[in-house]
Amino acid sequence: MTDEKENVDWDWLLVKTAGTLEDEPEHNRIRKGLIKVLKKFGGYEPAVDDFHIEQIASSAIYSKKTERFLDAANANEITYSRIIDSKLKLQKMIESALHQLALNRRDRVGQNKELDLMKQLREAIQNAVKDER
Repeated sequence: MTDEKENVDWDWLLVKTAGTLEDEPEHNRIRKGLIKVLKKFGGYEPAVDDFHIEQIASSAIYSKKTERFLDAANANEITYSRIIDSKLKLQKMIESALHQLALNRRDRVGQNKELDLMKQLREAIQNAVKDER
């Protein structure tokens, strides 16, 4: 199999893991958990926060979905390398969005509770993802 063929197959697999209706319950759980924590820490502004909330929810779901490729019968070192790379990038996106939500709260409320907020947001994501498993 040529490297080009592997790339085409890989791209198809990534497209196949994109969000679907089956992801909606988990997406809603993550979203509701994050909004609940944001309200507790100084308000929830949909116009400002929804972009980051959507990014976190989608990235958490995609990260979980990529793991199924590690157990595939045809998984090899290229698969492992790409999955690890994808998971690291998705985690970075989640961390960046969490940081933005914390900064938005600090700017709006004027309090420096970023670390507590980020901790509780992470816990909300973990709880929502655990509920699905």
